Amino acid sequence: MMPPQDDRPYSGLLVLDMAQGMAGPYCATMLGLYGADVIKIEPPQGDWIRLMGGGADGMTPLTVVNNIGKRSICIDAAKPAGRAIVEKMVERADVIIENNRPGVMTKLGLDYARLSAINPGLVYVSITGFGDSGPYVNKPGTDSVVQGMTGMAIANKDAAGTPRRIGIVVPDTITAMYGAQAVGAALYARDRKPGGRGRHLRLSLAESCIAFQAGHIVDDFVFAGQYKPPITVPSGVFPTRDGNVILVTLRDAMWEGLCRALDREAWLTEPRYASRTQRSACAEEINRLIADITRSRNTKDWEALFDKHDVLCGRVQNYAQLREDPQVRHMGYFAETDQPPYGKLPIPNIPGVPRGEDLPPAPQCGQHSREILAEFGYGAEEIAAFEQAGMTKQV
Repeated sequence: MMPPQDDRPYSGLLVLDMAQGMAGPYCATMLGLYGADVIKIEPPQGDWIRLMGGGADGMTPLTVVNNIGKRSICIDAAKPAGRAIVEKMVERADVIIENNRPGVMTKLGLDYARLSAINPGLVYVSITGFGDSGPYVNKPGTDSVVQGMTGMAIANKDAAGTPRRIGIVVPDTITAMYGAQAVGAALYARDRKPGGRGRHLRLSLAESCIAFQAGHIVDDFVFAGQYKPPITVPSGVFPTRDGNVILVTLRDAMWEGLCRALDREAWLTEPRYASRTQRSACAEEINRLIADITRSRNTKDWEALFDKHDVLCGRVQNYAQLREDPQVRHMGYFAETDQPPYGKLPIPNIPGVPRGEDLPPAPQCGQHSREILAEFGYGAEEIAAFEQAGMTKQV
């Protein structure tokens, strides 16, 4: 069951999310699901992710999942009065997250040097595309560009060798995860001794993608220019009568089980299939023969047969099937949120976060502006003046 907010690891922490898009906001969302109070500070026009994809009232699916449970305040930080509000909030904050291009926060007067002088315990997270210096410092770091630059598109090449972008937003998501991990370590280091200081954490989408592929990168270095047969044959996606199934045979015993499941025990005495190395040399032939066989039955029938013979297998599912998968439902991998303007939405839980109750919804742009300003000591007349000057707004 979901514990009370006060019992979560980051209960009592204040996180200011000045980031836009996905990497920074999703990092802040993870901290919030561990108990932190996350305030999303948006410019008056809102986070640009509110325009990406379909949806109503600026609540696109990407907006929702990357901002679950936050409160939103609109502040024009380019104006002196707006900067002053951010500085007052920083006095109480534990973490601030931003993902502007290098130099933007300095220009606003909200860089680490200035804000850490206000609050020495502040953990300041900066996320960029390629780093805060170097020849790519001003290069936009979009998902597709970073996937191409870091070798990820080549790792996902098709059968003809053509590089392909992975069809989900990998760079932002893994940067958010590395960022949340780094924040936890920085908070631990700060709080180990009285008067501990915060620090400036610098992450980039490129660096995160490179770290994520460490095994493949080292493998490429060790075996550069050398032919490497497939790790195991068969291994891959095979068609069934009503879908697809993934098969992997890591050991000879699995190969033997596969042959029996396919009713092809004659393959066990075929000299050309006698070892993993020999099967690798016949990979195209074996994969073709298996595909011809697997087309004859439904996925669930093959899955039962392969399980019976201890063959690694799994059905290929779309997202609707995933949500209804019995193991997924049993483990509670999805929660729900009552999200305006849609009603109940399924939201994947963050691994390691306690579960059992609905998640709080994501906010509309500026939904909590007056409430937050009042919490930081601003009176009704001041707030009204801010709104009249276009420096903040309340939906």
